[in-house]
Amino acid sequence: MIDTLRIFANRYLPKSVLHRIRDLRNFIDDTAMARPRQRFYSQFIQKGSLCFDVGANIGNRVKPFLALGARVVAIEPQKECCDILKKRFSNSIVIINKGLGAQEESRDFYVSDASTISTFSSDWMEATTETKRFEGYTWSETRRVEVTTLDQLIAQYGLPDFIKIDVEGFEQEVISGLSQPVPMLSFEYGVPEFSDRLENSLRLLQRIYDNKLVCNYAAREDMVWSLPNWLSVEAMSDHIRAEAFLATSAGDIYIRSA
Repeated sequence: MIDTLRIFANRYLPKSVLHRIRDLRNFIDDTAMARPRQRFYSQFIQKGSLCFDVGANIGNRVKPFLALGARVVAIEPQKECCDILKKRFSNSIVIINKGLGAQEESRDFYVSDASTISTFSSDWMEATTETKRFEGYTWSETRRVEVTTLDQLIAQYGLPDFIKIDVEGFEQEVISGLSQPVPMLSFEYGVPEFSDRLENSLRLLQRIYDNKLVCNYAAREDMVWSLPNWLSVEAMSDHIRAEAFLATSAGDIYIRSA
């Protein structure tokens, strides 16, 4: 029913109305999920922990990080979202209006009418359009955006206790800009469109962690561990090919040192 209403709204409501609805939905999500997110992240974020929020958007993860007493560096390529982050959190966080990738450069950034699905990845944009994952949404603007790397941020701000990556299909490139292990890292997945890139990202992390890492995941916005036990990369690679995992559609993979 919710998907049917969303498709109807996207097809028949004016964009000005859709933008207000999406802003309201983001606010409702931010409010309703604040406590579940805080409970989940409290398992590995403590007072004084340093968190990098890569793809911070308007801060729905920043809020629980701060509630747990963490120090937050929020990285967000969309100026409009950075303006909201400044209004919401003022000087309590560091805001970097850039993207992250494999190297320092400038890249085309595809801006959607829903800020949460703007992306650096044209492949991801085309794949999700083909599967109609975001039916009714468009990417109507292209901007040139400066990109830096996780290694550069670590050199400037120190080794984080946790890195959260939510970059709409550009996860592999962001991970390629990291050369040292961190205590905990998560990155968003979307299947089946980018199953191969999910596995590639795990292999990249396996090299960074010298084969000493384990994996788990939280499906969609459930904010609970989907697996009772953490898996090796090999076991996780088998798991992500299973129908049960593909049925989750999206969520976040978590990795930590074994």
